[in-house]
Amino acid sequence: MQANGDYTVRVKKYLDEMCPKEGYQVDSVTFTLENGEWYLRSFIYRTDGVDMTVDDCARVSRKLSKWLDKEDFIPEQYMMEVCSLGFKDQPGNDDIIPDTAADDNAEETSDDGSNDNITGRGKN
Repeated sequence: MQANGDYTVRVKKYLDEMCPKEGYQVDSVTFTLENGEWYLRSFIYRTDGVDMTVDDCARVSRKLSKWLDKEDFIPEQYMMEVCSLGFKDQPGNDDIIPDTAADDNAEETSDDGSNDNITGRGKN
């Protein structure tokens, strides 16, 4: 079995190649265990500066899902999510309340023994 950090590196490499052609940029990719479920999350944003929509995430999610099915390198059962860095001023988001309790139970994994498996651009 591959180390979990290798999953994020491989997924990020694919997204770094695919996303710019679609008008998106990858911020980071994580593979985390939360309440007994594995989650593969990719965080993206639009390169034109326009706010992300659910359709933007769905577009990338469909392509990533097809690629992951074809490559089939993650033996664990997992949920895949493509997320934006934030939906601003989008109708219908007023009732969304972040679930901070889930964050308290999150466990991140990496292949280098540290607790940080997020790959992506650094924040300056």
